[in-house]
Amino acid sequence: MFDFLGGLRARHSKNQLGDQPICRSGSVTGGAPGYFNRHFNIPALIQIAEFLRASGRQWPENATYNGGFFDKAMALCESMPKPVIAAISGTALAGAFEFALSCDLRIAEDGDYLIGLPEAELGLLPGAGGTQRLPRTIGTPAALMHILMGQPLNPREAEKKGLVHETVSGKALDRAMEIARRLSSHTPESLAYIKRLVRNAMETPLAQGLALERNLFLKLCISEAALARMRSYEEKKITSPSRSFEI
Repeated sequence: MFDFLGGLRARHSKNQLGDQPICRSGSVTGGAPGYFNRHFNIPALIQIAEFLRASGRQWPENATYNGGFFDKAMALCESMPKPVIAAISGTALAGAFEFALSCDLRIAEDGDYLIGLPEAELGLLPGAGGTQRLPRTIGTPAALMHILMGQPLNPREAEKKGLVHETVSGKALDRAMEIARRLSSHTPESLAYIKRLVRNAMETPLAQGLALERNLFLKLCISEAALARMRSYEEKKITSPSRSFEI
């Protein structure tokens, strides 16, 4: 597990995880008891809002937005070639859940806490990617219902609605590390290409996506790592229909 957010603050932060060849995936979890991460500070937000209102500043809908540290952290989760797993063991509301949405996999620990986007209750909307990432995760109708209602979910409900991939009775981090160990058995190239293709699938024209998929498939096919694994599998002469690929 890496202190991902802390590592990102370092000068060569991307090398903390994204560029380390020995690392196949990363896990992100909370540090404060009962929280995956805390949402925005409401008193601080009130102060900022009052200052901006007094300044008379306006925000036309076509204004350019330059993201800050939080936006860059989420963008890094999505763009790095290694899968990132969110191990959620406590409250993940608003910005905290928006960060979790930028991770590739989300594992929630069963418990008495909430997950989701309740901003509508405050007359706001999710402002760190929630309106864009949640529809890509659970579909537009389900995302619209969740965000409009502003009612967060407990972990089991979040799993049923597709906000998290799994809810576990044990420690979320233990399950995240179990998944990470499984991913470490795959080649880094296949993990990177799969993440790239799936991440971009919804925004890529089908013909273009299929062409890239086939080209990357063939690129992997002739690699030393894949050839060695395919040869190892073929040598086993597996004929049972109940057995999958094995190396």
